[in-house]
Amino acid sequence: MLDDLYGSLKAICIFPVFLFVPGYVIAWLLDLFEFRGRTAAFRITLSVPLSISLCPILTYLLARFAGMAAVWVFYSAAAAAFLVVLAFAWKGKGARRLVPAGSAIFGVILCVWLVVSVLSLIDLQIGDRLYYPTSTLDYAVRTSFTHSISATGVPPQNPLFQPGNPAPLRYHYFWLLMCSLVNQAGGPGITARLALIGGTFWCGIGLMALVLIYLRIFTAGRPERFRRRALAGVLLLAVTGLDIVPSLGFLFLYAKGLVPFVLPSVEWWNEHVDWFVYSTIWAPHAVAATIACFMGFLLLWHAPAAQGRRGLLRYSLPAGIALASSVGCSIYVTLVFAIFLIVWTLVTLGKRWFRETAALAVAGLAMIVLAIPYLRDLSGPAAGGPLVQLTVRAFSLAALFPTPGLSQGWRQILVNGSLLPINYLLEFGFFFLVAHCKWRQHRASGNPLSRQDLAFALMAATSLLVCTFLRSSVIGCNDLGWRGFLVAEFVLLLWGVDVFTRRDHWRFLTGRQRDLLVVFIGLGVAGTVYDLAIVRAYPLLADRGLVPALDWMSGDRSFGKRTYAARSAYEWLRTATPPTAVVQASPHVVFQDTLGMIYSDRRTVAEDMACSSTFGGDPRECPPILSRLEEIFPPPGRPAASGILDVCEAFPLDVVVAKDTDPMWVDRRSWVWTENPAYGNDYVRLFRCPGRSRAARAGSLAQTLPSRIRR
Repeated sequence: MLDDLYGSLKAICIFPVFLFVPGYVIAWLLDLFEFRGRTAAFRITLSVPLSISLCPILTYLLARFAGMAAVWVFYSAAAAAFLVVLAFAWKGKGARRLVPAGSAIFGVILCVWLVVSVLSLIDLQIGDRLYYPTSTLDYAVRTSFTHSISATGVPPQNPLFQPGNPAPLRYHYFWLLMCSLVNQAGGPGITARLALIGGTFWCGIGLMALVLIYLRIFTAGRPERFRRRALAGVLLLAVTGLDIVPSLGFLFLYAKGLVPFVLPSVEWWNEHVDWFVYSTIWAPHAVAATIACFMGFLLLWHAPAAQGRRGLLRYSLPAGIALASSVGCSIYVTLVFAIFLIVWTLVTLGKRWFRETAALAVAGLAMIVLAIPYLRDLSGPAAGGPLVQLTVRAFSLAALFPTPGLSQGWRQILVNGSLLPINYLLEFGFFFLVAHCKWRQHRASGNPLSRQDLAFALMAATSLLVCTFLRSSVIGCNDLGWRGFLVAEFVLLLWGVDVFTRRDHWRFLTGRQRDLLVVFIGLGVAGTVYDLAIVRAYPLLADRGLVPALDWMSGDRSFGKRTYAARSAYEWLRTATPPTAVVQASPHVVFQDTLGMIYSDRRTVAEDMACSSTFGGDPRECPPILSRLEEIFPPPGRPAASGILDVCEAFPLDVVVAKDTDPMWVDRRSWVWTENPAYGNDYVRLFRCPGRSRAARAGSLAQTLPSRIRR
């Protein structure tokens, strides 16, 4: 646990080299938003979301076409330029206050976020028991991908499927690319997983900074009210919907013996509408894409006011770069925002805002040109369903309304469709009321929408329509519906700042309605706090028998001891094998091999019974591989081979892993007990592949790597 804490803090300290310094230098060189004349606090605040927006695609392109050496040169040059700029500013103007007076509360918020983000993600150790949070369900896959970037370069390979020829990774991995830089720069003390934890902290900082920048530039009010609005905006990031209500309802039903489960997160009761704390903890790449999209739009918003063609290009080209970054951070968030930008372009044409149209055209062209290499890397065989298909957003409580004889399609339309208002009231909570208040304010004023409100209304409407009537099916999860709502959520948050801070000045709101706003905020904060607690504590509670065990974690009450033993084994493995080693555990897993993914930092031939080919690789090559692997990892009821030599020779394997949950563990005639392990404990045994020298293993593995990587 202390190793995790130290490594995470070390990663957090390294990240500014990649997610602060470049943005500061670029903003200074281009003088974006009159950067050179702004206060130090404004510059610091802008530099984080600007770096998150620009650096992913720049890093990818440099690594893709010039190699990692060019990447390190770029960031070294940015660091040197940063020091020069600071020296120039200090010499020219002397020491300046970094933050405005009276901003200690924001420092407290940053410290709270540091504690929350780190302690929510590191392992919790109690003696010889170790507990990772349930959010590791998602972090396991991204840990493997981050290490693959560090080990195989750009474009990375799918680390979960090694069919004997390169299987390019099909994933939006740009955020993981930034974490990989920290993984590589930090040395052995910062594993891929710890780099991801450090990135999560900085992603949250970027989101807070984006809120402040929008409140300062896009929805600016009176200067004397900025600090109050800024504080409200940052604090509203901690508000979720009314998920606490159905979650506690299910908990009550479990206590009464009426349902057999306890939800390990408040978001799991329904088709997700993931709010900011949950999204940042579980899916920081989607939040990074949201930051890039809104930062790109803010640049586009300012472009028409810049003088001349150079001024237009000075903003529209960085906007295109930011939007290209968002493509590689989260395709689904970018899809929603791209649809909005198309609509907004049509609006600018209709209103004859031709300079805005020109800026949008330049940014769109730049985005396409820069994103094409990445999109081409995604081409190739892979498993999975369609990227987008029609639907009507699911609602879990719709199961209470039986419709015998009605087809699934008509049930979606008639039942799910009619329940959408209740669905969104529960999912949006306070922000549902914000949308209603904003509409009533517009009706009461009798004035047309301002340009800012028109843009925000179109963003929210686009996000709502897309995420309600479309879904993604590449994997079983509806990532489009879960992540695409971040666009509408950010709009509602900024609207919510003025709704909440000025609720006493709006005559059309009754006293009860104002009180309801406060109640919904309280329930939203309670939902966030409960979610953080249950995600962190659920594995520990399951081990104590207080809640049902999750089958993808452990089928018994030995989860803590098994996790501690597995981490010990994999830590030995990382010291005994090179980073490019291939390690194979049983592909007969429940959902995924979480322990191997988060602790080994090594690749595998076939991670599950589908070879994880959704993330890259020809699924037709999977069955023959599984057939050979089942010689040593048979399904229940079949005997295992007495040795591993034949399978080791069939694949470029370095180490074979046996776990106490594998069926052959209890068979004393299997290879688990006839072979001599290189490492073993009560739960895990590791076996080096016999008869293959290190050089032979390296040569065999080299045949699976692209020639560009071998060079």
